[in-house]
Formats: sequence, structure tokens, C-alpha cells
Amino acid sequence: MQLELISHALCPFVHRACIMLREKGVEYTRRDIDLDDKPEWFLALSPRGKVPVLVADGTPLFESAAIVEFLDETHPPPLIPTEPFARARQRAWVEVASELLMGQYRVIVATTQADFEAGAKAVSATLARYDEALKRGDLASDEFRLVEVAAAPAMFRFALLEARTGWAFWAAGSKVEAWARRLASRPSVTASVVEDFSQRFMKQLTDKGSHVAKVRPAS
Repeated sequence: MQLELISHALCPFVHRACIMLREKGVEYTRRDIDLDDKPEWFLALSPRGKVPVLVADGTPLFESAAIVEFLDETHPPPLIPTEPFARARQRAWVEVASELLMGQYRVIVATTQADFEAGAKAVSATLARYDEALKRGDLASDEFRLVEVAAAPAMFRFALLEARTGWAFWAAGSKVEAWARRLASRPSVTASVVEDFSQRFMKQLTDKGSHVAKVRPAS
């Protein structure tokens, strides 16, 4: 099967798809597009005009959740449980991860310290929900499954933001801190972004007038 991923270098939802491709060891080609000037051929493939889109033998599949499940089902062994209830619970936590990414975006684009701190406190509350789930055993701290694929792009970016601002998004010594750092440093996660990701990420924030870009890097 020939696979082409239509993507953008900084998109966290693209990051999800790339992580799954690397976890599966699947060969694919990647084509980045300019999201501010989307080509007509791309809009014909993506009904929502969003990345990622996976083109499999000429047929497009959109939405990162659908893409990662397709890749999991077609390239064993599975990362997603086969038991229906366990599978459904994983999908439910994927929704929490998507909520976390949207909250993270609000932190990234905040132009004032007050807006940044308000956004950071909101995402910290969501991270605390992960911490409680880890304490209860609803999530496994040593596994890498669908939940982790979905959450890893956010954790990778939180680590960058923490290094830049010194802001602690998670409670020190918490289960979620250990889990998040493990995800952020996993080889499939770090290798699924472009080599100059950090520089591009900061340039994007500077272009948007983000408060984060104005902060002196934490020492």
C-alpha cells in the first residue's frame, strides 16, 4: 500500500499521525502545505480543509483519529485494545487529548501574561484529570497505546513551553509529570517532527505576537 501524508510541519494533529506511522514502522511520503494558502487539490481531498490527510493508494482519509485507527488496524500488532469497552475508553481519552491540544493552542496564542496564565491554569486542570486517571489505574503509566499517541504531541509542546517560560503545567513529582515527560521524550515522538521544529515553533509564536515569544528563556 502506498501512503502519502498531507501535512503541516507544526500541526499537532499531524504529529499524531506521524507518531503512529513511526510506531508501526510504515514507509510513507510526506507533503507539507501552506495552511494560509491551501491549494485547490488539497481542498478537494479534505472536506474540512484541515490536515492531516492520509492518501492510501490514491484514496484520501481525513481526521487524525480516523487515520491513526486505520493505521493500527492495517499494521499489527495493535496499539488499540480489541475488547469493546477498553477500546471505547481509549477513544474517550482521545477526546480529552483533543481538548487539551485546543487549550494548549489558547496558551500559545495568548498575547498578554494574564491571558497566558489563565490559559495555563486551564490546561493544568485538564492535566490534573490525567493525573487522577493514572492514580486510579484507568491509564497505565508504562504503556504506549492510542491514548498516548493522542496525548504525546501536547506533552512534547508543553515540554518546549516549560523550557521557554519556566511555567510548570503539571504538579512537580506527580504521576502525570512522569507520564508526560516519558511521552515527550519517546523516540517516535521526537523523531516525528521536522529537525528545526523548535525554531519554527518559536517563529510562529513571534509572528502571532504571542506572550511566550516575548518571555526571556528560562535558565
